[in-house]
Amino acid sequence: MKLASPYFAAVDLGSNSFHMIIARIDNGQVEIVDREKEMVQLARGIKRDGHLSVDAQTRALDCLERFAERLRDIPANHIRAVGTKSLRSAKRSGTFIRKAEKILGATIQIISGYEEARLVYIGLSHSILNDQNHRLVIDIGGGSTECIIGKDYEPIIMESLSMGCVTYTQRHIKKGSRPGKTDLQKVYLAACAELEAVTQMYLRMGWRIVYGTSGTARAIADLVLDRDGGAVISRASLNWLMEEVVINKSLLSNVDEPRASVLPAGVAILKAVFDQFNIDEMHVSDYALKEGLLYDTIGRLSDQDSRTHTVKKLQAQHKVDTDQARRIADTANALWKQIEGPVLPGVSRTKILRWASQLHEIGLSISHSGYHHHGYYLLRYGDIAGFGRYEQYILANLVRAHRKGLYTEKFGDMDEKAIAAFIPLLVCLRLAFVLHRRREDLEQMELPTLTVADNTFTLKFKRGWLNKHPLTEASLKSERDEYDRIGVALEFS
Repeated sequence: MKLASPYFAAVDLGSNSFHMIIARIDNGQVEIVDREKEMVQLARGIKRDGHLSVDAQTRALDCLERFAERLRDIPANHIRAVGTKSLRSAKRSGTFIRKAEKILGATIQIISGYEEARLVYIGLSHSILNDQNHRLVIDIGGGSTECIIGKDYEPIIMESLSMGCVTYTQRHIKKGSRPGKTDLQKVYLAACAELEAVTQMYLRMGWRIVYGTSGTARAIADLVLDRDGGAVISRASLNWLMEEVVINKSLLSNVDEPRASVLPAGVAILKAVFDQFNIDEMHVSDYALKEGLLYDTIGRLSDQDSRTHTVKKLQAQHKVDTDQARRIADTANALWKQIEGPVLPGVSRTKILRWASQLHEIGLSISHSGYHHHGYYLLRYGDIAGFGRYEQYILANLVRAHRKGLYTEKFGDMDEKAIAAFIPLLVCLRLAFVLHRRREDLEQMELPTLTVADNTFTLKFKRGWLNKHPLTEASLKSERDEYDRIGVALEFS
């Protein structure tokens, strides 16, 4: 497919660092042309009440202003920006995110820990030889640590644990003081406790090689350069470093602040990982989430959208009737193309409508009664690869509201603009559901026309069609009554 621009960008708003990476597609090959990184330490700016401090917000927005200058000539749909652990955890961060999006000129997706782990693995897998062996990947960040076992380009099991070098420094090391042996032992034991819940599952799966990604692993590898060569971290060197970081005051003199202040906690966390997983040697890679985000974005624009693969896996897992899902999806999108509607920032309306159609019966795997509510729960709170949290939120609400009573409560806490964009999608989905109650295909000539004006949706059928389909007509009358509840009119003839 022909691209509007050969340039792509990924922005990772991490708990410790903000990263930006820019790549160019040349003859099908991805060439990294620019990188930027700043230690913003967003995690350090989360106050006790869960809100982001003004200082942290200022540091973050100032950094994004500098990033934005480099992004200026790249199309918005070629830029992906994500927020990770700190932005997942921060309370009432909406105002900050809107300011950040305005500066970047791109939507910021808040991603789950599961999605963070998936992107880390994708990034790593594009930097190494695919050797058909299971590999363990560890990414220690500022607010969380991702543990993944995968093979080639596919992650197999993934976990995102709530332990990071910034948050554990705040929690276990007194502010402004040099960490002592007791402090690092607290970090180590806390990390071991987090890891215990997943250790046996990972050991049973097994792996042939271990990789550490991102800044913490790279900084530790640099500290043991003389012992291990810089490309790996050995168990012996890590044990040495755990002692040395306490007694050698000059050890971190060449490490830039603010990384130096949180690196000792990172060392203790990594030692816990080595001990719990019985690791003897870890290879270090500079490819991680930001690269994974970049490759995932390129895939979305070249018919290799990971979300489409996820939807198919969910259909198989929950034994969805794929023929009925296809009918609903085709009709809903055919109706949608006739009306369109307001933009839903950060969401492809055509894609989200198709995916909601394909998954509208996912809840039947739990119970026939109220299956739309079960479908909502599965999609709202499940770990769904490729989807940002807001995408999941819209997807889940479409599935919940595709049948039965319509109430504004089914729109969650969407604002007025989001509701205005959501309703036309929902109307198309609900109408498609009504038209395929018999679970049969419609002939192309039977597809009605749909128009909308002043919140009135008008459905027009071929002459005599409704007389031959009295059940559908009765269902449309019920639909008309439901639409009244949300301030929308439905007319049909």
